[in-house]
Amino acid sequence: TDKADSVLAVYNWQFIHSLELWGALLGHTGSSEAMKPLIYPLVQVVIGASKLVPTPKYYPLRFHCAKILREVSSNTGTFIPVLPFYLEVLNSYNFGKKSKKVSMKPIDFSCILKLSASQLLENGFKDATVEEIYGGILSYLADNSNKIGFPELVTPLIFQLKDFLKKCKVSNYTKKIKTILDKTVANQKFIETRRKPVTFGVGDAQKIQVWETQVARDGTPLLAFYKSWKKVSDIQHAKKVSGQEKMDDYSHIPLLKKNHKKIRMKMEASDEVTGFLSGSDDDDFDEEENFKLKEERGMKRKNKGASDDESEDDTSNEKKSKPSEKTEKAVDDDESDIDDDPDGDDEVEDLKLEDLDSGSDIEMNDEFDGADSGKDDSSGEESDDE
Repeated sequence: TDKADSVLAVYNWQFIHSLELWGALLGHTGSSEAMKPLIYPLVQVVIGASKLVPTPKYYPLRFHCAKILREVSSNTGTFIPVLPFYLEVLNSYNFGKKSKKVSMKPIDFSCILKLSASQLLENGFKDATVEEIYGGILSYLADNSNKIGFPELVTPLIFQLKDFLKKCKVSNYTKKIKTILDKTVANQKFIETRRKPVTFGVGDAQKIQVWETQVARDGTPLLAFYKSWKKVSDIQHAKKVSGQEKMDDYSHIPLLKKNHKKIRMKMEASDEVTGFLSGSDDDDFDEEENFKLKEERGMKRKNKGASDDESEDDTSNEKKSKPSEKTEKAVDDDESDIDDDPDGDDEVEDLKLEDLDSGSDIEMNDEFDGADSGKDDSSGEESDDE
């Protein structure tokens, strides 16, 4: 916990901006004898901050520190070994390893101090790292391209760049490193050729300064290449900051070729469409409904639906009445047929208990009456015989 707190006390924007401010102050007053003693402690603080946690996660912070040292060295004329900061990254990280993720947009190290775990897996991380190494080395070498000791300064650099080209097979990275190597070797040979006829020794600082000023005025191959690259880089950076990059670049937009035949066929097909897609007045969807209150919306549809229901009920009633009339007419026809047909069969009616009771009583009464009358007749006949 204490170590993490100490790291956070250094690895923050407030501390980095403080270092940048001190570097700009010392660079602005580089000729002042009173400020020169502060250069060494500032350089030691910057170097210690960059090496506190030397992991890929904090590569952006390392590049910020290297930029501070590079500007202090250029403005004050003090030799500061900045190349090891870039070469250590170039040789320690495996740039030939395949990335697990594809970046949707490039990573900009100018506005971050550390990288997340997901960013370390993207190919944009390696692209941005190589771009920072390329620009940093090129800028530092351009500032020292007129130095009389340039050939000795770049000797370790040449060996390490060649070693990187043997290990890495990614063409986008090797192309940039190969460019640095070629320009460095060309400038090395140029300085060696220019310093051959000199007669002063290593200890004659004044004559060395005059010679270096004359070489800088004449120009060097590396410095000329750096100026052209810096011009293009500044334009790209300005476009990125102002947001004009997307507005000016239309190359990624494909050209639209109109097929007039297809357009004409679609128009003809749209004219033939009817119903829901025709946009006619019969549609249930009315644009006026969108501009009404919630309570008033749908009233037109409801009224229309109610009228439709009433019309449907009327039609259904008419349909029902028609078969009833037909059935009544058929019954009347049947009755007329029965009355007119004398030979027609009698209708069979259901037998009821009431009919049975009433009929049986009548029959029984008739039988009893007939029996009584028979007795009377027989008794009358007997009396006559007597």
